Amino acid sequence: MKILFLTTHYPPNNTGAAVVMKNLIKGIDKSLVGGVITHANTFNDDKETKDSIEIFYIFHIAQLFNIRIQYFIRYILFYFELRKINKIVIEKKITHLVTVYPDLDFLELGLKCSKKFPDIKFIPYLHDTVYEGLKNRFFSKRAFKVQNEILKEKNILVMSDGMKDLFKRKYNVKTTPILHSFNEEIKYKDFNLSDSKNSVFWGGSIYSINKNSALRIHKSTKKYNTNLKLSSANKESNLIKMGFDKEFFEILPFLSRNKYLKLLSEQKALLLGIDFPDESSIDEDELSTIFPTKTIEYLISGKPIIAHCPENYFLSKFLKENNCALVVNTRDEDKMSEVINDYLNNESLMKKQIENAYETAKNFKAKNVRNKFMNQIL
Repeated sequence: MKILFLTTHYPPNNTGAAVVMKNLIKGIDKSLVGGVITHANTFNDDKETKDSIEIFYIFHIAQLFNIRIQYFIRYILFYFELRKINKIVIEKKITHLVTVYPDLDFLELGLKCSKKFPDIKFIPYLHDTVYEGLKNRFFSKRAFKVQNEILKEKNILVMSDGMKDLFKRKYNVKTTPILHSFNEEIKYKDFNLSDSKNSVFWGGSIYSINKNSALRIHKSTKKYNTNLKLSSANKESNLIKMGFDKEFFEILPFLSRNKYLKLLSEQKALLLGIDFPDESSIDEDELSTIFPTKTIEYLISGKPIIAHCPENYFLSKFLKENNCALVVNTRDEDKMSEVINDYLNNESLMKKQIENAYETAKNFKAKNVRNKFMNQIL
């Protein structure tokens, strides 16, 4: 067996999807990994070896142009990229091709490669829905076509049970959830209400799927003079345009994994949010199945979690079923402020939910997720 991973998100990229893939690949027997093909940061990037894994780079020149020019120039570049992938497949004697979405180009490259080498096992791994996520975007027709091809495959991996349920209900297609994971040992800590800074934290980007929910949480916590700390994925000017109060938020520099986890453990609470369908350009089927990557780190932080989204979303159902977070389903900002303030003063409730969070996190241990992944692709 030789597995080739085709994923645009991989370190040094610091997105949640990159962390997911690093954690998954890290513990696989290196003799079984033929390499990782990922997106290059510069035109000169070619390949290197990290942690005994060969990393191959493809530079998307199309990303230098606006989206309409990309649509045409990608057809020229696509086949140069495909030719490079095909060459690696032959040289490394690849038997399994795991192609990761979210990136439509990479997903289609993997699909095309699998058609050229029909003896190779092609395994799409969807971190998000394809067509639903791009339904109202410029590439919607192409996304529809690619997703229809993907759904013909026999071995489709998805990121959550929410996605599994959607594909079964909507397309009658069976998929297998391969969850987010973490490699760290769970370090149980006694919760103390006073052992926190006067700040709440939002990890990852604030953008089209969560900008309204994030703003409502910000306004609700700001009423009690609580500062909002954000990851470096955000820009101050964008947040101010959205309505965030500059006096009550701080964007932090990029942090190493250890420093990031330490930061989480110092906060008053950790925030999650997904927008309601009527306030977002994103399709409801995409919004309702999202399971933010940062949730996993939150679960092992030893700190309270506050989530804001509609009641019918997978995130809301998951957190409520495991009783490991405060879930705010109302959009009434006064009610939100009251509920959140009461929660942050209820030490016994927070302590109970943190204990439940530790237990829930065990489902995401990298070893368990990795074993399920390997058994599935065999």
